[in-house]
Amino acid sequence: MAAAVAIFWGKDAAYKIPMNTDSYTRLTGEASGALAKSDTPVPVTYIVHTQVDPKKSNDDVIAMVQTECVATTTDYCIDEKGNFVLAADDEHVVTISQDKFALDRRTGFPVEDQAKYIGDPDKVMPYEGVVVKFPFDTEQKNYDYWDGNLGKAVTATYKGIRTIDGLKTYRFDVAVPAQDAEVAAGTQGTYAATQSVWVDPKTGAFIDQTGTKTVTLADGTRVLDIEAKYTPDTVKTNVADAKSNKRSLWLMGTFLPIYAPIIGVVLLVLGFFLLRRRPPAPAAEPRTPVAAGR
Repeated sequence: MAAAVAIFWGKDAAYKIPMNTDSYTRLTGEASGALAKSDTPVPVTYIVHTQVDPKKSNDDVIAMVQTECVATTTDYCIDEKGNFVLAADDEHVVTISQDKFALDRRTGFPVEDQAKYIGDPDKVMPYEGVVVKFPFDTEQKNYDYWDGNLGKAVTATYKGIRTIDGLKTYRFDVAVPAQDAEVAAGTQGTYAATQSVWVDPKTGAFIDQTGTKTVTLADGTRVLDIEAKYTPDTVKTNVADAKSNKRSLWLMGTFLPIYAPIIGVVLLVLGFFLLRRRPPAPAAEPRTPVAAGR
């Protein structure tokens, strides 16, 4: 029965982006430029809040809202409840943005009809490639990787294996050479970026990440030059979550479908032989009849 549940329901349910996704990714780094209000690098905190919109999601498609905020403060500008601590026009805010997208719960890739799930056709982006996670059972190959600044996918190149706190991860590098881009609404400039991502191949989850981004205006004004990486606590949490999720996938995808029937048969055979070897019950002694009236 356990195997049947795993095969016909459990495995399919396990290999889906969970509906209760509500995560905070914290990074630290340095930034300079007009947005950082400094010509020299200053420390920044960088937080990404990713949450599911259950009202716009279903069994096959998951709608997500992702908010990012970079600030020149020691505190993060999004709190534990997903609320902004700083206003967009606060002097400490470097960048703040919010994206909405819909992903296939099994593959993790964007669905074609984004407007159907996002509900705001004017804000729909042509999402493609990896957005918030790599696919389950990530392969050692290159993947399309979404770059929101360019509004298109770039190449994430497979680079090798790294073990982080006992977890095997795949490394993917993204390199965007300096190129013309719309750096703000109606404003043209130059954009360049690099990124290294370490991924748990079983779940496709991001475990560690480092990156840089440079934005300049057409006249050469430096808008933003930033370098950031995951905090040690974020990496530690990601590793623990990946290990736990891998155990669940192994249980539903391998152990129960393959080993549960074998264990069941062994137990049935063992039970049969135990019944065969059980000694017969002793015969009941005849009862002496009692004479009536005595």
